[in-house]
Amino acid sequence: MDPCTAIGLASAIVTFVDIGAKIVRRLKELSEAGDVPEVFRDIRTRLPLLTSVVVGTQQNIEYLSPEARDALQEIVTQCFDQVSQLDDLVQKVAVSRGDSRLVKTVKAGVSLIEEGRVQRIATALRDNVQLLTFLNVTPVERGKPPLERQSSESPPSYAKEFGVFLVPFRRDEYFVGRESVLQTIASSFEKQPRVAISGIGGIGYKDMNPGAHVLWVYGGNIARFYQAYKRIAQLLEIPEWDDPEESILELVYSYLSNTSSHYLLVVDNADNIEHWWPGKYKSGGLLDDPANNLSKYLPGGLSGSSQLLITTRDDRVASRLTKMSKPLAIQPMSSEEAGLLLLSKLGGEEIEYEKSEVDSLVEELDRLPLAISQAAAFIEENYISISEYVEALRGENAEEFLEEELDDSRRDEDSVNSIFRSWKLSYDQIRKQKPCAADLLSLLAMLDRQSVPKYLLKVPEVTTSLTVLQAFNLVTARGGSQNVQMHRLVQRFVKIALHKEKTAQKWQEAALACVAREYPTEIGVAEWPVCDALAPHVHAVTAYHHNTRAAQLDLSHLLCWSADFDIERGMYAQALERAQRSLNIFEELVSQDDERLAAATWLYGRLRYYRAQSASDLSVAADLLQKALAISQYPSLNYAESAFELAHLYYDQCNEDLCLKMGKASFECWKALEGPNSVRTLDNQHDYALELAIFGYEEEAIVIWQDILERCPTSDAAENTKAVYTYRSLAGIAEFQRDSAVAEIFYAKLISLCEVLYHSEHVHVIDYRLSHAEQVMRQGKHDEAIRLSEAILKASDHTSEWSIKASCLQTIAECYKMKQYYRQELTYRLRSLELHEKSLGQDHKESVDAVNALADCHLSNSSYEQAQGLYIKVISWRNAGLGPTHPDTLRAMEYFAISHSYQGRDAEAEVLFLDVISRQDNPNLRLLNNLCFTLHSQGKWKALESWAQNASGSDSQYRASMIWSWTTALEQQGKDEKALEIRAQFWTVDSSSDDSILTRPTLVPPPVRDDRRFGRMIHPRTWSA
Repeated sequence: MDPCTAIGLASAIVTFVDIGAKIVRRLKELSEAGDVPEVFRDIRTRLPLLTSVVVGTQQNIEYLSPEARDALQEIVTQCFDQVSQLDDLVQKVAVSRGDSRLVKTVKAGVSLIEEGRVQRIATALRDNVQLLTFLNVTPVERGKPPLERQSSESPPSYAKEFGVFLVPFRRDEYFVGRESVLQTIASSFEKQPRVAISGIGGIGYKDMNPGAHVLWVYGGNIARFYQAYKRIAQLLEIPEWDDPEESILELVYSYLSNTSSHYLLVVDNADNIEHWWPGKYKSGGLLDDPANNLSKYLPGGLSGSSQLLITTRDDRVASRLTKMSKPLAIQPMSSEEAGLLLLSKLGGEEIEYEKSEVDSLVEELDRLPLAISQAAAFIEENYISISEYVEALRGENAEEFLEEELDDSRRDEDSVNSIFRSWKLSYDQIRKQKPCAADLLSLLAMLDRQSVPKYLLKVPEVTTSLTVLQAFNLVTARGGSQNVQMHRLVQRFVKIALHKEKTAQKWQEAALACVAREYPTEIGVAEWPVCDALAPHVHAVTAYHHNTRAAQLDLSHLLCWSADFDIERGMYAQALERAQRSLNIFEELVSQDDERLAAATWLYGRLRYYRAQSASDLSVAADLLQKALAISQYPSLNYAESAFELAHLYYDQCNEDLCLKMGKASFECWKALEGPNSVRTLDNQHDYALELAIFGYEEEAIVIWQDILERCPTSDAAENTKAVYTYRSLAGIAEFQRDSAVAEIFYAKLISLCEVLYHSEHVHVIDYRLSHAEQVMRQGKHDEAIRLSEAILKASDHTSEWSIKASCLQTIAECYKMKQYYRQELTYRLRSLELHEKSLGQDHKESVDAVNALADCHLSNSSYEQAQGLYIKVISWRNAGLGPTHPDTLRAMEYFAISHSYQGRDAEAEVLFLDVISRQDNPNLRLLNNLCFTLHSQGKWKALESWAQNASGSDSQYRASMIWSWTTALEQQGKDEKALEIRAQFWTVDSSSDDSILTRPTLVPPPVRDDRRFGRMIHPRTWSA
């Protein structure tokens, strides 16, 4: 240091000392008068200490290195600025005896306003005391060679007899639990002399044996470390401890490394890795001097009776200081221990508090001891209940509760007594040492805190960053696990910190981009595990408000495809909400011919179709799917999927032409897109064949299934999938050739194969089990079909797919119907209706179908009034929902008419039959047969003659009954000759026919429509694996 600089430094020190003394005198005077503002009490304690240390450091300036002298000058300059500011503040807020009440009030207000500023100055002064202390106590050590490490003399007799207990805190009277942790520490000491514990929760220490020394050292900063060693040397009366020429650190190191006395040395809060190896982990400034390496002053060569316990938040420090031994990770307390700790801190008995409230609070605090102690102090100080604290903790102002310092005399004054401030130290340290790790922590905080897949975290230096975060116990990842977890409170702390830094939006968008990038866009069976793993993170990132266009597009993309997976899980309400949000964003941000808009429109239309409860809903769904079809390029996935859904919608509307047209279009699109032998081409070709078969084109369907069998061997599918296609096609051929026994065999093979591919309760396996039970039923083996269906019903308890349960109930009900066990049938019809209404609502088409089936059951059981009430509801809905000419509407009206005729109310039945006939272009003979029955019952011979004559000319199974009705009507009107002539003509023409016997017409119910739910459970893309 040049002479001018030295003179300037000396002058600054003199001025600093004068101002400091002036401030202390003024504060002392005010203290005696009782008027010292609260904010200055800490200043009054620290300022004299700082003044003394500055003077002492000036006396040792000749021993300082050039770098240390420059650091001293900078520190003294800062101290001078700080005390100058304090002098001004004291003048503003100090109250004099002669001040009026108004002046005192104003100064009190100023004191409150300036409180934060004073506290910042006090903190800066405290830091400078530590740095100056270090400069003051270590210069001799820097300039001298290390001492020879020889055994010191034994300690004085009182220490040898009683042992020194150098822990500057009182014992915790309310220490609870942690027995297993203490036992683990004791066991570890049996194997090694150095043990480190790490974690974010406190643990506490038990007494050692009376003859041992218990020595405590604060490892959070260098100056305090030196002070603790100096105190140890003094209490143990280590020779030459008071010699200013000797190194205290070397003396204590040498003594503890070689003594035969029993001792436990506790190095507490060894959190900053830069203090222990400054040459490797540089922080910039004075502490980078390798001479400040504290790690070399921890005793080595410990005997079995001497032990070193290290506590730290940084696992890297722990493993290095224990010679690479694995640190003992302190986990959160058990629920029972955490509850006992809370009650002990509240000073109450267990019976005074609701157990549910105690459990709720400790779980909300992740069972972390410091957080629990902090909560108990807040509750007691503010006279609030546990439930009020929990409610506030879950609110927007949780930071207020978790940042407030806990007044705990058992903790070191430099230790942070707030859970959030404790983590803030770790967070700042990480940000300083490894910014990439802090960035990773920010990203993790914006995802769901549990089970974050590592493949989501495609950020720079992710492996080493995770190591740092795990070292500070801010995240956990079990050995071999590919997932990362974060404490609930840590996540909340990071989010609050990011909001303060105004970077929360940035990390929310980064998290969204990560999830959107990894989410599958074609979801088959192989993608289900990925979608399941990402589901909680999708929920987290889609809940944020995103502003930028890029983030909005990522959000819309993720909403679209996660909604697609929600459909697979049967979560239709959530899927519908996500699909609508996705469509709204794409409609605003992309052009009308964008394929992303086509995908969102198709998905939303699909969901509107699945959730349709009226004709208008079906119309909206059809319009959306047609729009998606028009937007989509050909060939493309969006075109094929839109056509596929339209085929199903038109099937439900009994629109044969459009159903088959769209079914073929979907199949042809996949063929053009991926070739005739691709997995999805074969899937959609199978669906098209099924549609043809259901509409009565069995021969064409069988031809297609045979084509699938021929092309299957050359398909790009896996061998097991080819086997599935083969068995599925053979089952379809047998089923629609009415060979239920053969169909049963192939469905059984499908079940066995798919149980290997998936598992016994997988939705595909259950679907084939349903088809198998149906084939058993069609063979008349009703009891076996019931048994199979009941087993499926029990297995379906583990799935959210309600339609599986509905299909089982329907199959069982049909079996009881065929057995004419109407009471049992009624039970299952009622269960089916309840399930439909719970899942879809009362006004959904399928719920109305379930009402129709229940009405048919009542009709079969001769409960006509109950049946008629239900038929009225069905007809009303279908007239409005499907239209007056829809086959399902007309079928319900026929059954309603038949129920009246069974009661002898043929006039009402006649009106209903005529209404049905008026809605058809070409009424079928079965319907005319039923009308003739009611006319005969009423004796309306003229009308009977007219209707029967018009229908008698057709060739059908009803021709004989129509001739009988016609001739009977003629005879009743006295036209016997005409009747004989018609009979003779009939016998001449039809003498060889089995129907040559004229029979009286009977009521013939309309055939039941095949309600096979193709495509709802097995979606084409589920086979893309």
